[in-house]
Amino acid sequence: MSIGKSWGLLALTALMTLLMIFMGVWQLSRADEKRQLQQEWRQRSGISLALEEALSISAPFGYRLEVSGVYLAGGDLFLDNQIEGGRAGYRLIRPLQTPYGLLAVDTGWWPADADRRRLPEVALPDGLVRLSGNLVRPYLPPLSFGGAGEDPQRRRIAALDPERLASAWGQGVLPFVLKAGGGGTDEVPVVMGPERHIGYAVQWFAMALAVWLAALVFYRRRHEA
Repeated sequence: MSIGKSWGLLALTALMTLLMIFMGVWQLSRADEKRQLQQEWRQRSGISLALEEALSISAPFGYRLEVSGVYLAGGDLFLDNQIEGGRAGYRLIRPLQTPYGLLAVDTGWWPADADRRRLPEVALPDGLVRLSGNLVRPYLPPLSFGGAGEDPQRRRIAALDPERLASAWGQGVLPFVLKAGGGGTDEVPVVMGPERHIGYAVQWFAMALAVWLAALVFYRRRHEA
């Protein structure tokens, strides 16, 4: 092998190693962010706010909210692709009318019918309802393809984008979602915990080490040949 090719392989090995180390460090930073999020959630989940107090905070996620209002008739939406206990289903999202606009309320999980054209039939409470729960960020999937997965009646949705909810309900929507019920400090809304990120970091570092070991073996055999 020529000297030029040897230097080219060395440069490629170094570049791949740097990329893997970067990814490992990034995963460690994500693990730290998730730990901070979990700590913040546990600290906030025991503090209850009124709706006007929540609106005065730039990021009120994690706090408990006590609110009352009337559900908007005909506004039920079903957040698709929600797995619980190994079963596919939906989160039932309802618009609660408040003096400050519509509040999207995650009222709970419902199983999906074998016939995807059929959605769960859920009775709407009459009159004033009083709710409590934790404020969470509007759910946005990692990959979103516009209206993919939504039914023609627009009752099945793939994300809780406030703009899309406002379009569906015909009114302005508040910038957070109330996850009704719950209240336990262990229920931290983190899709991937810090342990998973640490595991991925270890994998990236291990691959970087494996690349260099393979390169050393290659060059040793080349010089022995």
